[in-house]
Amino acid sequence: MKVFPLCAALVVAASPVMAEQVFNENVIVGGGLCAGDFCQAGTSFPEGLLRLSTQSPRIHFNDASAVNQHEWQIRANEDSSSYLSMFSILDLTAATTPFTLFGGAPDNAFWVDGHGLVGLGTSLPQQDLHIVASGNYPGIRLERTQAPAHSWDILADQTGFGIRDVTSNNKLPFFISSDAPPWAIWLDSAGYLGLGTDDPAAPLELRREDSFNFFRITAAGATFNESVDFVFTEGPLGTGELRYNIVDTDGPEMRLNADGDMRIEGALTTGGPTCAGGCDAVFDAGFERLSVSDHAALMWENGHLPAVGPTLPGEAFNVTEKMGAMLNELEHAHIYIEELHAELGAQKAEKSEMQAQIAALTARLDALEAAE
Repeated sequence: MKVFPLCAALVVAASPVMAEQVFNENVIVGGGLCAGDFCQAGTSFPEGLLRLSTQSPRIHFNDASAVNQHEWQIRANEDSSSYLSMFSILDLTAATTPFTLFGGAPDNAFWVDGHGLVGLGTSLPQQDLHIVASGNYPGIRLERTQAPAHSWDILADQTGFGIRDVTSNNKLPFFISSDAPPWAIWLDSAGYLGLGTDDPAAPLELRREDSFNFFRITAAGATFNESVDFVFTEGPLGTGELRYNIVDTDGPEMRLNADGDMRIEGALTTGGPTCAGGCDAVFDAGFERLSVSDHAALMWENGHLPAVGPTLPGEAFNVTEKMGAMLNELEHAHIYIEELHAELGAQKAEKSEMQAQIAALTARLDALEAAE
């Protein structure tokens, strides 16, 4: 084993080495070691005991212990063709450069603390990955370079947190303000979405600590009344009321309370009945109507109007169909009224004729009595 004094340095001179020196024993260098064609006699070692002094210094790792092991290289700076100032680790076998630091990188550009926390821009990382902004805001870019290429940025600053679509003209489709309330958006393990709650009880629950809550739908291109509100409030009875309100100068257009009572401010229009009972068909030629007496008998027998059907207390019914059936019965009634009116008119004419005949007979009797 060869031992060099501590004060000595093994200097590889700039002049060509005439012959290789092979050591088959351990070599201990007690002082500094310089390797490279720019090493000079008297080289000092203020920053360490090993110096590589050459253009684009490199350290090559050749693992001969097993087959198929990758060869690696530590490289400082690129060659004279590019003059890039950088520190890189190269996978020579794969022809890739998985790690590079450029000269001039700021303090704490990459930091791993004793707990394995990674800091980018900080030496005091507080999470598994902690990023401190080097500019106005910290950001993460996600980029697809294959066609069709697309890029997204995840950003945060004093105003909030957002996701930006870089490729689509820097649109900001998602943003959370820095003063957003607790549980502004919450998605639980069942897939339920809570807005204002961390315990949504439905696929979508909108919650606020007030006596009313609402959500708004807006069609910004509408000429008039571009928004509508769906409101839930305690209501005048204090039992809850659902309201539909076009956002204009008047009140809600529809109210539905906890008792099922509905109030609308306009007309109610439905799709129309199926007219299973005939509806306006009573006026059609050939329509077979029951007589007044038969219709009345059927009504009393069944306990309801024949066309309308039973309408029992507490039982739901189809308002549209009922209205059509009631129209059918109303038209029957008017036809019966018209028929009875005609019959009554004939009876009145007959009565008048009989009264005239009686009056004529009375006059003749009176005349005979006077002649005696």
